[in-house]
Amino acid sequence: MSAPRRAVLLAGAGLLGALAACAAPKSLAGIPSGRPGWLLYHVGDLWFRAPRDWHVSGDVRYAAVQEPDARSKLEVSVPEQPYGDERACLAAAEDRLGRAGAQLKRARRHPTRLAGRPALEIEGDGDGWHVWAIAACDGGVQYQIFFTTATPASTFAMDVWQQFVVDARIGGEA
Repeated sequence: MSAPRRAVLLAGAGLLGALAACAAPKSLAGIPSGRPGWLLYHVGDLWFRAPRDWHVSGDVRYAAVQEPDARSKLEVSVPEQPYGDERACLAAAEDRLGRAGAQLKRARRHPTRLAGRPALEIEGDGDGWHVWAIAACDGGVQYQIFFTTATPASTFAMDVWQQFVVDARIGGEA
C-alpha cells in the first residue's frame, strides 16, 4: 500500500475513533456537593447526592451507587429515547412499575412527585430486601430510580434514600 493511501486510512481511522469517543457516554464522576462526605452526580439532567465512600459506576445515562458492604444500592437511569410527551411517559411508567410490582410482596404503588415533576412510585419487599422504585417524567424524558436495601434497613441507608428524594433536581445542580 502506498504511503499516501496508508496516511489517509490512518487519518480516517483516527477520525472514526475520535467521533466514537465523542458519541460514547461520558463516565460518571462526582463533584463536591456542599454536604460533607457526599458527592454530587447527574444522570441526564437529574442531579443527586450520594455518599463519597459508596462505590459508583456508570455514565451519564445510568448510575449505580452501592454501599461498600453491598447491602444497599441506588440505581438511576434515563432511556435513550424520550417518550412523545408527559402522558406517554407516565403511561410507560405505570406499565414498568406494574411489572416490577408483580415481583414484589406487599407492593404499594402510588402517584408522587420527584424534583417537582410528576412521578409514580412503588415500594415492596422481596426475599430479604426492600425496594423503592420511582419513574419521574420531565415532559417525555423518563428518569428511572431503584433503591434496594437489605432488611432490616440501616439508618444510614434510609438517610441515603430520603436525601435522594428530597435533594434530587432536574436541570441545574442539586
